Amino acid sequence: MTSGKPRILCVDDEPSNLVLLEALLVPQGYEIVKVESGREALFRLNEEHFDVVLLDVMMSEMDGFEVCRKIKEDKSLRNIPVVMITSLTAKEERIRAIEAGAEDFLSKPFDKAEVLARIKMLLRVKALNDQLNSAYAGIMHLTSFGKNLIRTFKPVEFDFIGDVDRILVSQNIAQKRERSRETGTPFSWYS
Repeated sequence: MTSGKPRILCVDDEPSNLVLLEALLVPQGYEIVKVESGREALFRLNEEHFDVVLLDVMMSEMDGFEVCRKIKEDKSLRNIPVVMITSLTAKEERIRAIEAGAEDFLSKPFDKAEVLARIKMLLRVKALNDQLNSAYAGIMHLTSFGKNLIRTFKPVEFDFIGDVDRILVSQNIAQKRERSRETGTPFSWYS
């Protein structure tokens, strides 16, 4: 069960950097999950919901560029904003981060106000993208429903009132099930 707070996955192989990010973000109302490797980050992303990923570039085993690429290649994860954080300052590193799919890039040592402002902006963008994706899914559902309705229409057996009632009931149930899935609450016929 989520707390309603934006969830941020912080990935860095240096525990002191994770402590610093936690000290900065928790007082601002963010829920933080800290991991020390790219593999663990990918595992957690597939198991839990996150709103933003703060990702160190220089890590052993799997660097941040590879982790970012894997996130952006996964259809279920690609809409999560990724911010690459590194002590590297070369322009080439920033270009590699963009090519890997990162939405933003911060240099260490980072400015606390800048980190907070960028996270806030990325959360707004993600919320808008989530609304857009939800609207698109609704349009696709209505299109599919309309096509199915046309395909199964039988003029001889047409009962206007009965068919309208059946359609309204089925759409209402579908909407309740979708809301139940989105909110994580159990489906109820009566709510």
